[in-house]
Amino acid sequence: MALPQNDLQLLRNMSVGDAVDMQVTTPTAPKRVRTRYLGMEEEQGMFFAVPSSTRWAAIKDLLLPGNSLIIRHVIEGDTGTIIAFKVNVLRLLNNPFSLLVTSFPDALQSQGLRAVRRGYPGIAVTAIGEGFDHTEAVITDISPSGCRIAILQANAPEATDNKRLTLGYQLGDKPLTIETLVKNVSRESSYVYMGLQFVSGQESVALLLERHILHYE
Repeated sequence: MALPQNDLQLLRNMSVGDAVDMQVTTPTAPKRVRTRYLGMEEEQGMFFAVPSSTRWAAIKDLLLPGNSLIIRHVIEGDTGTIIAFKVNVLRLLNNPFSLLVTSFPDALQSQGLRAVRRGYPGIAVTAIGEGFDHTEAVITDISPSGCRIAILQANAPEATDNKRLTLGYQLGDKPLTIETLVKNVSRESSYVYMGLQFVSGQESVALLLERHILHYE
């Protein structure tokens, strides 16, 4: 099934060399790694780098034909757009360098980093804490123990490890909050990414996962 033209244009906006989040399916818990997008042949396939780092040594063994991957990426622009899509491994090439060839996605989800359409799938949040006065952010990756958020660099105050940060979001008409601790901070181009750990025992975390997490069957 061909992608709608607006979704296809989002893929065309990805640039060779862009960093992407790759979620690899495993028999137990999914593995999440960072790599680089290397290009695509429209409607045929996509290409991703396979780094030679120690962390990737075990991941390479999971890149078997037919195994599914979820790719997430922030497309830069005036507001930024988070996109996510599912592909399947077609082939892993090892010579003259490691290159992953995947299928072409037949569906795509997107989320504006600033202007969020009401009821649109995705996780738009506000970050509140010391130096963070209702700062707009988007959750780009999530698990039961924590999440990763992206904030436009111009809007992001300094954050240090173990700093407490409250995430606010809307569940229908009901505002909810999640207490988190900052675990790591990185910067790429126009965005600041923060790895957050959920404070244990919060019902709002289960509600967030149930309502907003990206599902791919």
